[in-house]
Amino acid sequence: MNNSSIRTRLILLMLAATVIPIVISMIVTYFYTTRSVGTKLIQENANLIYQGKTNVQAYMDTLNRNSLSLYNDPGILLMLRRNVHDYTNEAQTYTLLQNMTHSVDGIYQIYLYMAKTRRSTLLIGDIPKRGYDTDNFSEPYTTGNPSSVVEPTHMSSIYGLGQSPPYYDPRPVITLHRAIYNVPTTEWLGTLSIDIKLEAIQDIADQLFNKQHERLYLLDQSGMVVYSGDGSLIGKPLSDAWTGPILESKETRGQLEMNKSVYLYEKMDTPYMKWTLVKEIPHSYLYEGARSLTQINIIIAAVSLLLVIAATLFVTIRITAPIKKLIGTINQIQAGNLTARVDGEGQDEIGILVRRFRTMMETINNLILREYRLNIANKTNQLKALQAQINPHFMNNALQSIGTLALQHNVPRIYSLINSLGKMMRYSMNTNQEAVPLSMEIGHVKAYLELQTERFEGKFRTDFELDEAALGIEVPKMIIQPLVENYFKHGFDPKLGPGHLTIRARVEPGGGTGPGEVPLKSGGEAGPNGSGAVNGHAAAARKNAPESRPDEDSAAADASPDSGRTSASPVLFVEVEDNGRGIPEDKLTELQAGLAVMREETGMDEEGGIGIGNVRTRLRLYFDPQASLTLENTDPHGVRITMRIPLGEDTTT
Repeated sequence: MNNSSIRTRLILLMLAATVIPIVISMIVTYFYTTRSVGTKLIQENANLIYQGKTNVQAYMDTLNRNSLSLYNDPGILLMLRRNVHDYTNEAQTYTLLQNMTHSVDGIYQIYLYMAKTRRSTLLIGDIPKRGYDTDNFSEPYTTGNPSSVVEPTHMSSIYGLGQSPPYYDPRPVITLHRAIYNVPTTEWLGTLSIDIKLEAIQDIADQLFNKQHERLYLLDQSGMVVYSGDGSLIGKPLSDAWTGPILESKETRGQLEMNKSVYLYEKMDTPYMKWTLVKEIPHSYLYEGARSLTQINIIIAAVSLLLVIAATLFVTIRITAPIKKLIGTINQIQAGNLTARVDGEGQDEIGILVRRFRTMMETINNLILREYRLNIANKTNQLKALQAQINPHFMNNALQSIGTLALQHNVPRIYSLINSLGKMMRYSMNTNQEAVPLSMEIGHVKAYLELQTERFEGKFRTDFELDEAALGIEVPKMIIQPLVENYFKHGFDPKLGPGHLTIRARVEPGGGTGPGEVPLKSGGEAGPNGSGAVNGHAAAARKNAPESRPDEDSAAADASPDSGRTSASPVLFVEVEDNGRGIPEDKLTELQAGLAVMREETGMDEEGGIGIGNVRTRLRLYFDPQASLTLENTDPHGVRITMRIPLGEDTTT
């Protein structure tokens, strides 16, 4: 994904505008819901624990008040104060204990010890068990003040009254021990111990917690477990990390968070009992409702998010698809396909942009077509004008007559020279061919040199170093002869010794082409030797396209479909080298500078002939700026002129 594209940015923007608020809302909702639901549940559980504490304390207060009922029975008090005991006293004691047993639910058994007579009575249900001349079994809990105290959960016993009866069923009980005094004095008269079934506390406690997820503890002031949902802890000291901070707290109620749990506690502070009711609620259970609600919100938000993402992608693709399609069309146009179709019928701004671009390309194509045709016509006319400068307009028939006359007078040399001159005239006057195979151009040069040999009486010699692969390549007519002619006009000097002229032609592979170069392609009519020659008019129409400005060359080369393979295109090199006087350095520098900037020259030298500028201009007309013409002095003297003509890969040689 291109991070700089409009589609990517639009998708990211729309996703950010929708996803971020939804995610933030989900996070805020989760924490707010967790906090609010957690706070509400803690408050509800605190109220529930408070109600449980009230019920337990009310039950124990009722039991404590019931233990005081013996002070309302004068007969029992008299019996406790006197050291006399008979069967009537036993009946009265049984009745008192039986009434106490049935006055409060949950009493398992009651034990009464009379200190004066050292008699003990244990009422198990409605069945009494008596002991005579016994010691106070509950003495550890009835010495000192306060007068009553509660013993934590323990297994029931028969208070040292011998062997347990067969019907006796030991069970966990909580015992209220009360010391009986001869009020208003502090004289101790005996002990009353009431065993309560643990089920009486359990019935109240089980309504205060969820056994599957929560824990409930009823502790005395020493940390002994009076009751717990875990039966294995009952009657044992509890030493968890939270017990110390809660038992040592001065607050009667509160909460403590530790070990990923919340501990709610209520303290019962009475003269006979100091218990603490603790409820442990794990965070996982406390916030389960919040998590469930959050999960529902997440599912709803996720569905909404998917819909938003789908809508975002749909909208952005609908918006950017025409733009990407337009970019693809522009790439085709950049690659040279100016007729690429630009589609788009939308009524929005993008549709208007596409239609305006299509109209613009139609206008540009029309302008290019008119300009191209105009340039073709202008360059064709210019080429014909240049050729007209070269044509000497001799009559071919006249030359034929002179040649015939020379043969009649037995002068074959004159006939040969006139024949060479006729070949030159026919070659130059044929305007139907603008480009010819190199072999034809070399033949024209040889005819010209034959005339020059006669003129200078053989004071120079000529060498041809021609690559066979180069002879079939088409070049502009009259492109080499002007360079050879310059030697005889400006460079030939008999004082320097015999003249030497060398003409070379070779093809080098992979010579490379620069930006904007238009190489010569093969095709069309076949030239001499069966080579694939380029048709003159077709070549001119293709090669003489409007020239690019220098600052457009690189862009055109990048856009060209062939730009990736121009570096491997072959190059034709044609050299004309002599051993003449050479060119003065200042004049050479001036000529090189003019050729480097492709300066337009008249193409005429000072004597009205064809100059180097003419050759350079014609190379430009056929091959554009990629064809080059260079001059350099040779050692010890002489000039070398080199034409560099880039070729297409499919050029037939």
